[in-house]
Amino acid sequence: MSKDVNPLDAKTAAAYLSENLPAVYGYALARLYDKTDAEDLAGEIVCEILASAENLKSQDAFWGFAWKIAENTFRKFIRKKQLLNALCDMPEEKDIGVFQPSPEEVITEKESDEDKLYRLRQELSLLTKQYREVTVSYYVHGKRCHEIASEQNISVEMVKYYLFKTRKLLKEGIGMTRKLGEKSYNPGVFRMDFWGDRNYYAHIFDRKLPGSIVLAAYDVPMTKEELSLELGVSMPYLEDELDILEAAGLLKKTGNSYQTNLVILTEAYEKEFVQSTAAIYEKTANAVFADALALLPKVRALNFHTESCYDDNRLLWTILNIAMIEGFTLASKHEPIGKAPKLALGGYGRIFGYDNDYRFHHFHGITMRTEKEDGTVWFSAVNYRIIERCQLYSHIHFDRTSAAMWDAILSKPANPENPALPELIENGFIRCENDILSANFPVFENAVFETLSELLRPTAEVVSACMIDISDKAAAILAEHAPAAVRDQCPAIAKIHHRLDVMAFLIEKMVENGQLIVPQKRTNLCIFGVKTTS
Repeated sequence: MSKDVNPLDAKTAAAYLSENLPAVYGYALARLYDKTDAEDLAGEIVCEILASAENLKSQDAFWGFAWKIAENTFRKFIRKKQLLNALCDMPEEKDIGVFQPSPEEVITEKESDEDKLYRLRQELSLLTKQYREVTVSYYVHGKRCHEIASEQNISVEMVKYYLFKTRKLLKEGIGMTRKLGEKSYNPGVFRMDFWGDRNYYAHIFDRKLPGSIVLAAYDVPMTKEELSLELGVSMPYLEDELDILEAAGLLKKTGNSYQTNLVILTEAYEKEFVQSTAAIYEKTANAVFADALALLPKVRALNFHTESCYDDNRLLWTILNIAMIEGFTLASKHEPIGKAPKLALGGYGRIFGYDNDYRFHHFHGITMRTEKEDGTVWFSAVNYRIIERCQLYSHIHFDRTSAAMWDAILSKPANPENPALPELIENGFIRCENDILSANFPVFENAVFETLSELLRPTAEVVSACMIDISDKAAAILAEHAPAAVRDQCPAIAKIHHRLDVMAFLIEKMVENGQLIVPQKRTNLCIFGVKTTS
C-alpha cells in the first residue's frame, strides 16, 4: 500500500487560495448574481476549505476537494438564505394605515441602533492588527484593494481574503454575548522586583496595563482576543504593550498565545509561606543576637572610623547587619543561587514580581557591595523597612550617589560637578568640611574588616543555615503555586527573595523582642564602607 508523500497543510492551502481567490469569487457570483451575497459566499467557502484542509492527504487532489466543499457550502448558503427570507416574508395588509411610533418606541429603536454600533466597534477593536487595518482602510478610509495591498505589503487577493474573513468574523461576533473579564474593572496590582547588575526594566511597569497583562496571563496562556476581553482593552492599545513585554522577555509567545515569563509571588503564596516558616525565626534571632552581644568588647577594640557617639545599640546594629550580609554570602557559597541569565533588554539578572502593593515587603532598597571600578573602596547600604524613620538611603541615580559615597569613604575633596552631593549631605550620609568629604557611617580598613568577618563567621554560619532552610522550604511551596511555564525559575527566586527576607525577619524579631532599638532621629544604622587599599 503506497503512502502519499505530499500531504496538505493549512499554509499550503492558504497559498493556493490566495492565488485563486478570483476563481472562488467567480464561482460564487455565477451562482448568486448578487455581489454582496457572492462576497459572503466566497468568504464562507474559503473559511470552510481552510478549516478542512488538514483532512486532505494529497496536494494533487486539492482542487477537486475544494470545489466539492464549495458546492456543499453553496447549498448550505441557499438553505440559510431561503429560511431567512421565509421568516421575513410578511403578508401585505392594505388597511393597516400609516404607523406612527410612540416616543418610547423611538427611544427604544435609537438605543437598539446605538447598541448595534457599539457592538460593531467592539468587534472591530477585537480584530488582530492586519485584519483591522485592512478593514478600516477599505470601509472607513475608502481605499481600493490595490492601495491597501501596497501599504500592507501583501497581494490584492490577500486583501480580498481579509475582507471576506472580517465580514464573517464581525457577523459572528455581533451575534455573540461577550463578557469582559474581572481585570477590566479590577486591574489588580503588580510590582516588579529586580536582582542583577543593571536594571533596564525599572519603568516598564510605570503604567497599569503591562502589570495587568502579566497578572492575567500568569496561570494560563491567553490569546490577544482573550486578553482584550479579560482586560477590557481594545486590540490597538493592547498589541503595542504585548510587543513591548515580549521583546523584554517578560511574556513568552507560543503559537497565538502569550504567557507570563516571570515568577509572581502571589498573596496566597506569601500567606502560606509565612504560616509554614514563622516558628523558625525566634530561635535563630535569639542565638544570633546573643553571639553579637558577646562580641561587643572585641569589636570595640578594633580600629575603625566611627562617630564619637556610638553606643552599644548602634554598634549592635552594625555588627548584626554585617552578620546578615556575610550570612547571605555564605549561603550563596554553600548553595549557589546560580548564574544570572542574560536579560533581553541588557545586563544580567532575575526579574520577578508581586500581586500586591508590597504589603509583605521588608526592604526599601539594598546594595550589599557597591565597589569602585579600581577596586580601592566599596560600601554597603541596606534599608530595612523597620528602620525607615531613621535611615532611607536612596538608590536612585545610582552612579552619582555611589561616586559621592566612595569619595567620602576615601576623604576626598568634594566634587562640585556631582549633583548627588547636596542631598547626601542634607540627609546625613556624608559630611563636608573645608571642601573635604567624610563618611557619616563606620569605615573599615580592609584588614580590620577581614578580622571582623572572622569574628562574625560562626554567627554568619547560623544565619546562612537559616537562609538555606527557609529558601528550600520556599522553593517547594512556590513551585506548587507557580505555573509550569516558570517553575524552573522558582529555586533561584526563592533563594534571592527569601534569603534576603531572612535578614529582615531576624532583625524585625530582635526589634520586637526589645534587643535592638530603632532610634527616633536620623541615624545611619546599616551602612558601612571598606577601604581595600590604604
